[in-house]
Amino acid sequence: MKYKLIKSMAHNWTHSFMSGMNYVDGDYVFEDMYQLARGRRGEKITVSWIPERTDELFVLTPRIRESLKHYRKSLPTHMRQHNVDVGAISEMRTEVYVAEDHRIYVRSYVLDNRGKEHVQFVRS
Repeated sequence: MKYKLIKSMAHNWTHSFMSGMNYVDGDYVFEDMYQLARGRRGEKITVSWIPERTDELFVLTPRIRESLKHYRKSLPTHMRQHNVDVGAISEMRTEVYVAEDHRIYVRSYVLDNRGKEHVQFVRS
């Protein structure tokens, strides 16, 4: 496996999760994520993919939690399609927050098993 593939895999994953294709129960998941971020100005709304953190679920809406069920099931397939070994990832998460400039930012974060961080901002 090539570690340089991690960044594009994680970017695509976060972009998909925050896209208009992620539509659950009559609305878009990204709208719920943005609303939560606006309500917690400066505080990150985090979805941890690896490892899964159930304590995060309590602040998320039912729509987001429903989407997570489906996304978490398909993560290993997504990683295989990008030629990324699941064992190479120590931590992977999506973060959404409102910065001091009042803009909403979406960030993809991955920590690989070598201790290297792969961080990037994602436009959705």
